[in-house]
Amino acid sequence: MNEKKTNASSRREFLKRTGAAGAATTLAAAAIPHVHAGEDNTITVALVGCGGRGTGAAADALSTKSGPTKLVAMADVFDYRLQGSLRNLSQQFPQQVDVPEERRFLGFDAYKRAIDCLGPNGVVLLATPPAFRPPHLEYAVAKGANVFMEKSFAVDAPGIRRVLAAGEAAARKNLKI
Repeated sequence: MNEKKTNASSRREFLKRTGAAGAATTLAAAAIPHVHAGEDNTITVALVGCGGRGTGAAADALSTKSGPTKLVAMADVFDYRLQGSLRNLSQQFPQQVDVPEERRFLGFDAYKRAIDCLGPNGVVLLATPPAFRPPHLEYAVAKGANVFMEKSFAVDAPGIRRVLAAGEAAARKNLKI
């Protein structure tokens, strides 16, 4: 009988202590201000190919209602195309175009540097002539970027095979093309 009494009192003591600890924890949690890390869901966009089609595709991307978007990098072979596209897009979407001089790239390898500027959830718009599309797509997928690309996807059978292989690699990485 004495043993039962000891167990009962130790259970009571246990419940009393845990109840007090739970109440203290609850009060402490209520006193701490609710602060959350700033989450950035902005979709960053890089434009590769700044002609009329590319500028139109960028305008479509920036005018989407599915979430905040920001143009962060541009690439083209010709400076006058890049500058004209940047001017047009900056006038249309002044709050969403953030392409300083150091993220404007010229030349045949400019696409790599523009794609490298993308963060998570980034999308590259490939709007160059179709002969360049397969290597651009392969690089984008290798870097983990989602891709929007204009048709035609390639100009010959080997190019199409490269696009298909990049599509399979994108599917394995859960990237969207």
